[in-house]
Amino acid sequence: MHVGAVAAPIGPADVPPDWRAAPLVMLAPVLDEVAPGLAAVFTEGAVGAAAQGWLRALTRDGAVQPRPWSPPDLLLAALQALFLSREDVRDQEGAVAEWCQRVPITVLTAGRDGALLFVNGERYEVRPRPAREVDATGAGDVFAATFLVEYQRTGDPWEAAAAGACAGSLAVEGEGWSATPDRAALDAALADYRHEPASS
Repeated sequence: MHVGAVAAPIGPADVPPDWRAAPLVMLAPVLDEVAPGLAAVFTEGAVGAAAQGWLRALTRDGAVQPRPWSPPDLLLAALQALFLSREDVRDQEGAVAEWCQRVPITVLTAGRDGALLFVNGERYEVRPRPAREVDATGAGDVFAATFLVEYQRTGDPWEAAAAGACAGSLAVEGEGWSATPDRAALDAALADYRHEPASS
């Protein structure tokens, strides 16, 4: 993947005053354009972060490559949930273990292998929902957004992880955003998911 232009940085001063009391916030940098300190601006609600864009850098010719990440303490202290992809944190397992201890909820997605959910540092496996993959682009973002909404709604991280797994798997079954589920489709998939044996 190559990038021809990068968005201007987004910092605390760019957040309108009436947004600062938002009950639910997802920070999702594409290529390090979101200042980590932005998380501390939202003091009234739950803040989640999909960290992929902080784990990427560009070569001189604009090629995207992984990079080590050292999140500032200010960011980790402000987050309710941190979302990571297995492919983005290769060779950073020690750092990931530390982040899991410092953020109440961390999710490490692994595509068709499901995900790992860490609640206050305790590790749980999230089984995948079988899917007919057409386009995997954005599945992790769908998982993260669904998880955060469901967690705010229910307060149950395991239920939120199941919803995220179902939404992410549904999203890969079409091109682009065409298969991202609405509430009815998600509820139907969740009902089936709950009744599937754990080994499937």
